[in-house]
Amino acid sequence: MDVDADALNNDPDVDVVYIATPPGLHKEYTIKVAKAGKLVYVEKPMALNFDECKEMIAACEAAQVPLYVAYYRRALPRFVKIKELLENIAIGDVRFVSTAQYQKASEDELINCSYV
Repeated sequence: MDVDADALNNDPDVDVVYIATPPGLHKEYTIKVAKAGKLVYVEKPMALNFDECKEMIAACEAAQVPLYVAYYRRALPRFVKIKELLENIAIGDVRFVSTAQYQKASEDELINCSYV
């Protein structure tokens, strides 16, 4: 289903716009949504760099609309447990963390991400 972003921004029944595009588009859409007077909820990473983040914040402040970044995973049970273990030094003094991704990004995702 194709969604016309401008139509969403101009729809009086829409109060909030969730931006889940590739990160290279987050700034552009955040500014458009803010100018439309809608609350902005953007996926992480918020932007490609610090300067883009500042522009997004400034646009939302100028439009007097809230800007939220989706950091919901922090409250998931596994992350809360890891935080508890770290704070209580239950697993020792952590000096290094290594992660592995088991799901390869699709070719479409790689092509559409301007930062890859």
